[in-house]
Amino acid sequence: MDSFWTNIILFLSAFIAGVIFINVSINNKGVYKNLLSFSGAFLFGLTILHFIPEVFQDFKISYGIVILLGFSFQIAIEFLTQGLDHGHYHSGGKSKLRFSAVAGLFIHSVFEASPLASHGHSHGHDHGVSGDFFLWGLVLHKIPVAIFLWTVVSQVFAKKWHAYLVILAFALMAPLGLILSEHIEFIQKFHEYFMAFVVGIFLYISTTILYEINEDHSFNTFKFIAIMVGFSVAIVTALVG
Repeated sequence: MDSFWTNIILFLSAFIAGVIFINVSINNKGVYKNLLSFSGAFLFGLTILHFIPEVFQDFKISYGIVILLGFSFQIAIEFLTQGLDHGHYHSGGKSKLRFSAVAGLFIHSVFEASPLASHGHSHGHDHGVSGDFFLWGLVLHKIPVAIFLWTVVSQVFAKKWHAYLVILAFALMAPLGLILSEHIEFIQKFHEYFMAFVVGIFLYISTTILYEINEDHSFNTFKFIAIMVGFSVAIVTALVG
């Protein structure tokens, strides 16, 4: 897909999702948690069925090491984001939004879009189809995060336009990451390693989502269905792709 339209999709998916759910309350999470369950399952399915096979198409043990580094990086980033990057916010009982959490979320958003710029530039492989999968996986990851970020910032800021500015900045981070990556030859040259790094991030994000949505360890039919639908959609894309 053309980088212009990729940027438009990345921006609009995050911004529109963030502002369209103005009336979603943090205390009313039913539909939101089901959406989060679906997105986590879909992202996990895409990672297993598409991204990992692509990374290991030409096997190197170093790719596996970089996946572990990406996983570890996301663990470290979560100390900043406090869970914002996967639809939770562990504020420790405080009502204010920490600057470090927003900064960590922005860093996460810039970095995870970097492999999109490298599709079609590495080792002669055709990454077009996989690039589309990566884009839509990223979009479905960002939508629930943007919704949750809006519910947080709309309660933190007395003036609504301040909340809109935060959502606008968040929506610009992935396009910014893509634009920067398109102009950094190092990222394009080592596409597989950046892809492996982001695979590690996605593995952490998706598994954390699937774990945290069931904190009380009770069976929830709607969440289970949402997860199965997410897996099913990922499988269908694998079969038709």
